[in-house]
Amino acid sequence: MMSKTVREIAELYTSYFKGKGHTIVPSSSLIPKGDPTLLFTTAGMVQFKPLFTGAVELPYTRAASVQKCVRTTDLEVVGKTERHCTFFEMLGNFSFGDYFKKEAIEYALDFSLNHLHIPKEKIWVTIYLDDDEAKKIWMEAGIPEERIVRLGKKDNFWGPAGDSGACGPCSELYLDRGPEKGGPNCGNSPDCKPGCECDRYLEYWNLVFNQFNQTVSGELLPLKQTGIDTGSGLERVAMLLQEVDSVYDTDELKSIIRKIEELSGKTYDESTKQSFRVITDHSRSVFFSLGDGIYPDRTGRGYVIRRLIRRASLFARKLGIHEPFLYKLIATLRDLYSVRYPELKDKAGDIESILKKEEELFLHTLEVGLEELESLLSQMKSNGETLVTGKEGFRLYSTYGFPREMTKELVEDRGFGFDDKGFEAELEKDRDLSRASWKGKKVQYLTGISASPELKTEFLGYTETKSNAKVLYLFVDGKSVKEAIQGSDAVVVLDKTPFYAEGGGQIGDWGYLKKEGFQFQVQDTQKENETFLHLGIILKGKISVGETIEAEIDTARRQNLANHHSGTHLLNGALRRILGTHVAQKGSIVSSDYLRFDFSHPKALSEEEIISIEKDVNEAVNAKIPVKTEVLDIDTAKQSGALSMFDEKYGSSVRVISMGDKSKEFCGGTHVSNTKEIGYFAIIKEGSPGAGNRRVEAICGDSVIEYFLSQFQTLAAKIETHNLSAKETFGDLKEFGIVSPVPAPEDLQSLFVKEGNAAVEHLRKLREDLETELEEKSASLFKAKKKKEQLSFQMNPELVDGLLKKAHSFSKGKVVTEVFEAVDAKALKDLADSLKAKEPEILCLFGSIDGEASTLVFMCNKVLNERGIHCGDLLKETLVMLDGKGGGRPDMAQGGGKKPESLGVALEFALELSKKKLG
Repeated sequence: MMSKTVREIAELYTSYFKGKGHTIVPSSSLIPKGDPTLLFTTAGMVQFKPLFTGAVELPYTRAASVQKCVRTTDLEVVGKTERHCTFFEMLGNFSFGDYFKKEAIEYALDFSLNHLHIPKEKIWVTIYLDDDEAKKIWMEAGIPEERIVRLGKKDNFWGPAGDSGACGPCSELYLDRGPEKGGPNCGNSPDCKPGCECDRYLEYWNLVFNQFNQTVSGELLPLKQTGIDTGSGLERVAMLLQEVDSVYDTDELKSIIRKIEELSGKTYDESTKQSFRVITDHSRSVFFSLGDGIYPDRTGRGYVIRRLIRRASLFARKLGIHEPFLYKLIATLRDLYSVRYPELKDKAGDIESILKKEEELFLHTLEVGLEELESLLSQMKSNGETLVTGKEGFRLYSTYGFPREMTKELVEDRGFGFDDKGFEAELEKDRDLSRASWKGKKVQYLTGISASPELKTEFLGYTETKSNAKVLYLFVDGKSVKEAIQGSDAVVVLDKTPFYAEGGGQIGDWGYLKKEGFQFQVQDTQKENETFLHLGIILKGKISVGETIEAEIDTARRQNLANHHSGTHLLNGALRRILGTHVAQKGSIVSSDYLRFDFSHPKALSEEEIISIEKDVNEAVNAKIPVKTEVLDIDTAKQSGALSMFDEKYGSSVRVISMGDKSKEFCGGTHVSNTKEIGYFAIIKEGSPGAGNRRVEAICGDSVIEYFLSQFQTLAAKIETHNLSAKETFGDLKEFGIVSPVPAPEDLQSLFVKEGNAAVEHLRKLREDLETELEEKSASLFKAKKKKEQLSFQMNPELVDGLLKKAHSFSKGKVVTEVFEAVDAKALKDLADSLKAKEPEILCLFGSIDGEASTLVFMCNKVLNERGIHCGDLLKETLVMLDGKGGGRPDMAQGGGKKPESLGVALEFALELSKKKLG
């Protein structure tokens, strides 16, 4: 094979496919445009998803690109393996209803043999299980049958990128690197072939034959047009051609490693290679992400970038680097990549500045945080403990800025476990606590004294809603004080309380502490050991340690909490009855506004399952089941069949809540006395918090009525807008109007009075029927309006005559330019046809503005082609002014661009260019 640099391979690729009639499309941003299902651009085809599905008019039918991509699914193994990267470049060639399997296979083989100079006898291919067509094409192209391997869906059915989009069976090209690269049991074994886990056969090109469009629900629908989506990892191809074992030994990545050696004074060898590789890879991801405007943040893409920066900083520390360092690599990265991505050249200075500040921010606390972690692990080791709790992990995150995944990686490297669920619970708690400024201090007030007997609070809240109590401790700004005054954010510790402290998923009570001349608003209740903490603000007067006050909870809010907690128990029972006893609780939140329940289940719930679960719970509510509370010793409780949280720690006695044969669980929360108190139950959302688990959000009581009121009010407004549009366009509602009644608020409330919680199922069905009708009628109305508008537009004699009158006349022909508002390309073409029919020697230069986009259509008859006009060439020169793309034939071309404010100037430019040919 002939060794080639990364740059040479990329240039060869684009040159080859340009010669095959492909439009070379620049890489899109790492932020996927218009695709909320993807965090980053993860494949070359992402920017072309609308073209594959036929959702947009095609600017070209074949394209090729070198696409920058970021994937962080295997972040933890980056640096440990030879080929894992978070940033990579993907070579791709694409067809949108143009060529299909035969040409895709022939192009890939031709490029491999005659441009990459890979020996034919070293190429193997894989095909999808039943793709005999692909097999036949490969054999006709010269690949013998014995080097064609059939693989299943896991390996040879690709896509979509994200939750929906184009997908289909695929065929992959592999390079045989020789038996010496095989595994210990491979060698010359006939069983060693593509699909084997060893390193002998490495895939370097994937040809996807797009035939389907996968919906968000997972349904496979035939595409309007078949297509080709290929992907070839640039770094992987370079590794094979340069005959090295790692992508980190290819020329471009090697130059980054050399720069790290220079800056660190360390050598890249076996002892340091993981650190070098992590820094090399992460610096590229960060460089390109910052270049696309993805900045470090606490959530989303920004969180991923912050995590990459901090992970790289940790590995830099292993090389003895204790100061900001990554930003010093930016100049090297700029010089390497600005040839393929020229926009990065001017952005490099800003990227360097942002990165340096982010590194400084992290390094301020890194040293102290690492010392804290070392101290924690040392103490755990001496105590024989092996699991870092969620609370400790969250403390490292909130205090020292250690992302959860980074802490997890650090502790697991040292042989310890990490409590992911505990961390998530602490994170959720912090989100709730952050609603007020004092909540950012969390519950650290009693460290060192919380086990003191006199700080034990007696809880009265199962039977009492208010009580007199003595003030044992006061805290202001985290410090113990004897007195607190009006306006202070404070924490009050009482000897007894009716306030329920957050626990078991149920959030803490609100209410007031009162006495003559004094009022304290309790905005949350937390607990450390047996001590209850009433957190809030002094609204009036002052309070001193030792005083007696009256504590009273917000009873309406407590009732809502009880409704939702008892509703959670009934939901758990219904899930196990309808989905199966494999369902196990994985977490929950019980608030006064809603309940959230996480449970183990392998797939999304169907609409039928959701309705059945909802119905089961509402039947239990209707049954008016008494809620029984028992305090049992732990063994008796377990023998009773009561459900418990697997990860929860219980004492020698536990509280068991029973609701007939519908539910029996360990629980310390507050509940209704009879299921009828719950009133109504409705599921409002179903999703997944992570692999293998599902999440249901639901509401109880009057919240259900309010929910449906809001739902139908919104729906009524949408239907009204739709009907107005239909009437304005066609004069009546006969064909496109929606006449199905939407229940008025008073009718909806009457329905709940009449039908009770059976109204939930009734209203859910009614809402779904109306939404379906609206969706179908809206689609029909849209098509009819477009057809009417286009017909009116292109057949308008006054418009045609007016444009002919304003046309510019030159010695060899006429030119008309015009900018329209929100007119699509087809209508512009039809208008141009009408003009050409009346005036054969006319060139039409039309543009249209729709929001932030602009559309151009240039058309003429062949008589002007013979006089030097080429619409495709003219369009390409014009689109430069609009940062756009497009093309076409001599007599017709179309394209799209940005900068709608410049469309008029761009058409004037096109007019001047055409004048040189026709003047």
